[in-house]
Amino acid sequence: MADLSKLARERATLATVADAIVAAAVGKELHVDVACPDSQAAFAGHLTRALHARGRACRCLAANPSPSTPTGLCSARYEAGDQTVMVITSGTHALSDAEVCRVSIHVTTENSTTTATSRSDTSGGPMEDHHGPDIVIDYHDPCGPKIRHMLPRLASPAKG
Repeated sequence: MADLSKLARERATLATVADAIVAAAVGKELHVDVACPDSQAAFAGHLTRALHARGRACRCLAANPSPSTPTGLCSARYEAGDQTVMVITSGTHALSDAEVCRVSIHVTTENSTTTATSRSDTSGGPMEDHHGPDIVIDYHDPCGPKIRHMLPRLASPAKG
């Protein structure tokens, strides 16, 4: 039987991430890259359902992390290997990058100090404007998943 506190923490983490994405993507097409170990690939599906529950129609696709991906759905910075890259998209075809909310999420299960906190970019621009993921979720913590890093533009969306 799953530990209820871990399940509650996972749901709270997922809700926080989904709420931040929905707030940041108001009036924009959505493009979320989720890179995660194969063991946590369900996270992208859960996030897609959470976005649906918040009124954001979207779909989740498995994608090849290769920079030569013909659809251009993935960021080239993820390494192939035991990582699965899922892409969540919604909206119509945007005419410019300014009309797209791009969020890069990295889910990890190992004790890692790899975060993007050294970046100074807090703009709402495309994810290629900075290095590393916008959100880092750590499933290594024995109490359940924890958000290790979230860009300020997502953590405290602008009030409109």
